Amino acid sequence: MKVIITGAGLSGTVAAVLLKRAGHRVEIYETRPHIAGNCHDGKTGGVTVHTYGPHLFHTNNTMVWNFLSRFTAWNGYQVRVVADTALGRIPIPWSLASADAAGRDLTDSGIRDLIFRDYSEKQWGIPFAELPDAIRNRVPLRRDNHDTRYFTDRHQGQPADGFTAMFTRMLEGIPVHLGVPEGLSMEAAARADLHIYTGKIDSYFRHRHGRLPYRSLRFEHTRSATRQPHAVINQCNTLPWTRTYDHAWFLDENPAETVVTREYPLAHDDTNEPFYPMPFGDGMEIHARYKALARNLPHTLFLGRLATYSYLDMWMAVAQAVTLLRHHLSPADRKDLLKPSLQKTTNH
Repeated sequence: MKVIITGAGLSGTVAAVLLKRAGHRVEIYETRPHIAGNCHDGKTGGVTVHTYGPHLFHTNNTMVWNFLSRFTAWNGYQVRVVADTALGRIPIPWSLASADAAGRDLTDSGIRDLIFRDYSEKQWGIPFAELPDAIRNRVPLRRDNHDTRYFTDRHQGQPADGFTAMFTRMLEGIPVHLGVPEGLSMEAAARADLHIYTGKIDSYFRHRHGRLPYRSLRFEHTRSATRQPHAVINQCNTLPWTRTYDHAWFLDENPAETVVTREYPLAHDDTNEPFYPMPFGDGMEIHARYKALARNLPHTLFLGRLATYSYLDMWMAVAQAVTLLRHHLSPADRKDLLKPSLQKTTNH
């Protein structure tokens, strides 16, 4: 079977690996000049910089962890995030350590107002009261411990030599065409047996039912001889940026000069990248129309955050690709997905 994949990000790359292992002929077309999608990273001086903001891998799904571990060792990094708030700088999510740092405990609504209200308004560009309950009421709490890790998943870490290196190994032997206009991948897909599309679903259908709303980001990178005292500092206040991060933390690098990034959220348009679907309000109604169109395309699969218009962590994108492609895999390949990895995790 001949398969054309539009997009060399995580979803497209995982799909390519699975289908190639199953004996299918696979080619990838990517509009950007690089592989790895939003996971892309690269060296700036002596520090590995995450091009599109920090990607911090974590999962409780052992199958996903084992699958990716075939292509990388992990450094065991577990991120800790602090927030600048009206009560000072505190670790988040809220825990007993946060109460200690703030000098008081707070009610759930007090925590929401302190940590989430201003941050969420900046992130989504919508007044807090107009956000859906699923976002407004999402207040993770750890009232019974002092655990300051941002994630508590069983498996956590960064690829030991970076995400781009991991993707490079995943794509060995798979033709990848970079910097290609999407129209050319669509022409190639028309001659294939299966098309896997990982771009914006509204773009695929040429905005027939209107444009879906997305949020974008602007990154302000600064070289600094001084390390930021924490890997990630959220700004839970009215400052225009949402967070800053020091890239040297993620791979435990010690460069003479690090890179610290400020992240500014903004609306998506044709001049910037779509990072976050807005799957509520008008976005859901428009997406339902595109989803109905997609169901009528038996030889096209829509994979990933943009194509399914849903927020997906990295592990979710891998699991989604495995789930949707299982029927294209042999029984041996399906069984092979569950085997433990031979890769080792390096301690951080």
